[in-house]
Amino acid sequence: SKDFEDMVGIEAHLEKLQSILHLDDEDEAMIVGICGPAGIGKTTIARALHCRLSSSFQLTCFMENISGSYPIGLDEYGLKRRLQEQFLSKILNQVYQYDIKLLNSHAIPELRFDQKVLIILDDVDDQQQLEALAKETNWFGPGSRIIVTTEDKELLEQHCVSCIYRVDFPDEEEARQMFCRYAFNQSSAPAGFEKLVERVTVLCSNLPLGLSVVGSSLRRKKEDDWESILRRLENSLNRDIDGVLRVGYNSLHKDDQFLFLLIACFLNYQDDDRVKAMLGDSNLDVRLGLKTLAYKSLIQISAQGTISMHKLLQQVAREAVQIQEPTKRQILIDIDGIRSALETDSVSTNVMGISLDVSTIPNVVSIRAGALKRMLDLRFLSVYETRRDVNVRVNVPEDMDFPPRLR
Repeated sequence: SKDFEDMVGIEAHLEKLQSILHLDDEDEAMIVGICGPAGIGKTTIARALHCRLSSSFQLTCFMENISGSYPIGLDEYGLKRRLQEQFLSKILNQVYQYDIKLLNSHAIPELRFDQKVLIILDDVDDQQQLEALAKETNWFGPGSRIIVTTEDKELLEQHCVSCIYRVDFPDEEEARQMFCRYAFNQSSAPAGFEKLVERVTVLCSNLPLGLSVVGSSLRRKKEDDWESILRRLENSLNRDIDGVLRVGYNSLHKDDQFLFLLIACFLNYQDDDRVKAMLGDSNLDVRLGLKTLAYKSLIQISAQGTISMHKLLQQVAREAVQIQEPTKRQILIDIDGIRSALETDSVSTNVMGISLDVSTIPNVVSIRAGALKRMLDLRFLSVYETRRDVNVRVNVPEDMDFPPRLR
């Protein structure tokens, strides 16, 4: 389709997927997963694939945004029935012009499609959704292909989907081209904008969603406006980006949410065995938590065991900390909270980590000698600067006492 032919990197994704789909094998139906973090481009790739392959199938159906399309509170029966009604209305309206109202939630297996169908199930986040729409491949005719996009690799494995295509981040050159398409409607930066483009790709860490949203917001802006907008984005996420990235975090168990925050603030690029050891005497199930975060594409763990989290997800974590009730925070990152903790006795004793950017200190902070020792759960103390400043704003007493768990 002409809608996708100019998209940077799309052709390479489609070629790899067509190889995985084994389209020349028409003896049986097949389910294939497309997996990757939020904002990586899974839905765009699925749409492009749907456009390219639709003419080769008798019936097609694109079920978009499944995770966000149905009311909270539906029981399992109600959810299955609602999903199947929408699915059958979409696919059978290509043959019969009427809406489907089901009497039960077993309509799809009872119909047993004989046709060769192409089905895209986009943004699936619950096993019940797959059970409702594609529990068995024999519900569909020989040669059918069911493509599922999700952030959660474990969900695919639980459904016995063995063919999974993981969408990787674009390389630096592709990221620059993506951004320039949105910002300038061309593949490269105009003269004078090269360094600003480089700054954006670093800020977005090559995430396609970030590149497209930021690029669109900067289109036709003057160079002075770019500076102001980028400075704002470096301190807080764009609402559209935050809305997409926060979904995965919000779906986590509270223990896994806290592990996510710890990684974002203190443990990014650490070895997984080291993280397990550092949190070994905590109440967190770190092994399960790391596995869950990796399955949900919120972190990546390399073959060597290095944990990495995307820069924009780190920003999601920092903003999640900021909206917590101040008296219940176990991680301190804002200067007012940290100053209160280090200069007075008002801090809660359950603080586990302090991340202090000394560049944000407007005046001098004088740490009391016993301030940290009183924080018995304190394990992580990170002091850094985001911009170079010769003025030292933190006074540390020579007789400083440290708590026993501090790393």
